[in-house]
Amino acid sequence: LSFRIHCRHTSQCHEETGFSSHKGSGSFSSLSSKEWITMVMLALANLCSTVAFSCIAPFYPDEAKKKGMTESQTGIVFGVFELVMFVMAPIFGKYVCLILANSRRLLLFLFRFLNYLPSGSIFFLASLLIRILEAIGDAAFVTSSFAISAKCFPGNIAVVVGVMETFAGLGYTAGPLIGGFLYEFGGFQVPFLVLGAILILATALGWWLIGNFKDDNIGTSKGMIAMLRIPVIWIMVYAIVVCAISLSFLDPTLSAHLQSFNLTPTMIGLMFLLCGGIYTLTAPLWGFLIDKYHCTTAVMVFGSSATVISMAMIGPSPFLPLSKNLVLIGISLAVLGVAAGALYIPTFQTFGFDLFDLKDHGYDDSFRTYGCVSGVFQSAFALGGFMGPTVGGFMVEKIGFAWTTTVIGAIHIMFVMVKCAAPR
Repeated sequence: LSFRIHCRHTSQCHEETGFSSHKGSGSFSSLSSKEWITMVMLALANLCSTVAFSCIAPFYPDEAKKKGMTESQTGIVFGVFELVMFVMAPIFGKYVCLILANSRRLLLFLFRFLNYLPSGSIFFLASLLIRILEAIGDAAFVTSSFAISAKCFPGNIAVVVGVMETFAGLGYTAGPLIGGFLYEFGGFQVPFLVLGAILILATALGWWLIGNFKDDNIGTSKGMIAMLRIPVIWIMVYAIVVCAISLSFLDPTLSAHLQSFNLTPTMIGLMFLLCGGIYTLTAPLWGFLIDKYHCTTAVMVFGSSATVISMAMIGPSPFLPLSKNLVLIGISLAVLGVAAGALYIPTFQTFGFDLFDLKDHGYDDSFRTYGCVSGVFQSAFALGGFMGPTVGGFMVEKIGFAWTTTVIGAIHIMFVMVKCAAPR
């Protein structure tokens, strides 16, 4: 992972905020105490945020089924979070303070009351509303956290964003396991009480330790529409969308697919852990390989091809002479974790100006520029995150899990063709 940003006003910003200018150092040796605190808080916030987002995966589908919801409605509840992120991330693309995300910490508590609501439309609409409000807060947090990283760590952005992504992946991985354990321990309300309290604590620490930042170039940089006119952006958007579809599709559907094995919520959480855990462990490796050997296209093609194999086995695809079994599903999830890192990390590098320099396109060193990059990136991932559970959940209802994974594999085959045909 690396953002290769050539800044003109970074030192002034750093002098005013307590950050040192050590452009290009690529190590932690020259970080000030203020920078260490900021990096730790951003990593912690990414961890807590993704745990809270993913914790409902092992138990919410079953609770929703008890309340009379269909699989497609459950998919909508999962997917609407990402739909709102898709809309709001570009809006928050211009730097916003972390405090705007605080509402999400409080809204997580509201989920605990859902099981008191009557079955049917009321339960469905209440779930939908809470997820929408959570997503607005999360869009503000995620977009601003990446903007802060790009602005305040110009010499170490590769390492800092890599750390943030590792903690986000760790949270996404541990979320289902933690959620399943807390659900088994105390029922529907406990996961939201515990995680809501942790999020509020993280918010208070961030507010106290990080403080505010001043942007000297507000209003002077070009906007997001102009950024979308850069052709290579769209190939990366395609990659991010299909990667997000592959991962998010499993949130509302995997637990039902595993139902025939009579697994506990904790065991289902462990199955989610296979995918997310492997991703978290291998993501830094892909960043190292790309930085050292500049093999972006090869890594992305490998990632998409490996996803095709994973989707074909996890069903398994009707085209394969395989029967559904737990070991095969576990292997498929592990392969998907490796594949997701190989597909996702190179897009970060390309969005991070490895293949083009935004200064050549009229962009300057400002929170607005970094916010636009973060907004495009997060919006693309959110679009895939919305399509995965909603469209995927609908397709599972209509054509079954195995055929749906086959279709997702076909989408990745199309990406491989586009990527190989695109000019280097």
